Amino acid sequence: MSGTALAQPVEKSRRRWFDLRLLVAALAIAGAVGYLMYTGLQSTAASYFVTVSELQQRAAEVEGKRVRVGGDVVPGSIRMGGPGEPIHFEITDGTSRLAVVYEGVLPDIFADGRHVIVEGVFRSSQPIHADTLLTQCPSRFESTPGQ
Repeated sequence: MSGTALAQPVEKSRRRWFDLRLLVAALAIAGAVGYLMYTGLQSTAASYFVTVSELQQRAAEVEGKRVRVGGDVVPGSIRMGGPGEPIHFEITDGTSRLAVVYEGVLPDIFADGRHVIVEGVFRSSQPIHADTLLTQCPSRFESTPGQ
């Protein structure tokens, strides 16, 4: 009988140790999921952009900082450089204009009047030097004028 009495306390301590390890693992998984949710929400918030007018109103606040600004490409403002040279164009929100200089690969659908989002460092007295250029895809479901 003495062998069975000793086995029970050892079994209880093993069970407690197993329960503690299970609790620690569950907390680690919950922490990892929480972190991934937090960073996912941060990147969604980062996809927000301001209009040209909003950027100009906040010029002093964002001077020298990285910004994302969206607007329509002003018709006739696109000036292509030679190979390896930047592209110059302007964007507008209908009220204000912003000069943009972009060096990089242009999206295929980049054109006059197309809605774009540019990302780069803002300096109030200079064109924004964009290192990212996103172009909104035209909807295939838009009706043609007159229909």
